[in-house]
Amino acid sequence: MTPYELRFEIFKQAYAFANDKFSIEYETVRCWNENSMNTVKMDYPDFPTYEEVEKLADKINTFVSSK
Repeated sequence: MTPYELRFEIFKQAYAFANDKFSIEYETVRCWNENSMNTVKMDYPDFPTYEEVEKLADKINTFVSSK
């Protein structure tokens, strides 16, 4: 595996992690807001930006490279 392929794999893992986190938060808010007993509605989370995914990928890369 080339360094480029490795970095891309790390980026894909960071994206998957951020997407999973978003999905969990979104479903939590959706369930809360659909419950008619809750009078206070929650705001839906923002989808992860490229910058957030890149920052997470850098964090993963630092962890992997330092061990």
